[in-house]
Amino acid sequence: MKLSNSRQTANLTQQGFTLIEVIAVLLLMGIMVAIAVGRSGESSSQADLIGATETVKNHLRYAQSTAMNSDLSWGINFSGSTYTLRDANNVTATLPGDIPQGMTFASTINPVMFDNRWGSPGTTTIIVTVSKGGSSQTITVTRNTGFIP
Repeated sequence: MKLSNSRQTANLTQQGFTLIEVIAVLLLMGIMVAIAVGRSGESSSQADLIGATETVKNHLRYAQSTAMNSDLSWGINFSGSTYTLRDANNVTATLPGDIPQGMTFASTINPVMFDNRWGSPGTTTIIVTVSKGGSSQTITVTRNTGFIP
């Protein structure tokens, strides 16, 4: 009678990872996480700037819409780290939402006013700059039409 060696051959075909392979994968994952965490501060600062720029665009559009729906010109008056919605008589009003914090604002023409008939900013293209730290983004208010891309 012959005995089967099936038990011995079964042990030779087992599969899995060696300890060295597991350590190498964990080491690579740790390096990738460290790089991602190191860059997350930069990307959140850039995201804040982009978000603030979009908020300013929306507030400019709100001022334009308000002007077109009233008997007065309306606009935005930029002043360093803040800005206000105002009418042609220099009466201020509340803007919807929050004004972005930690940013500085500048405009080639200040205040940026929109006429009450067509929402036009006049015959000059206006550039509004939103800055944070060393980064900045610009908003263009197109002359005559008031288009804000």
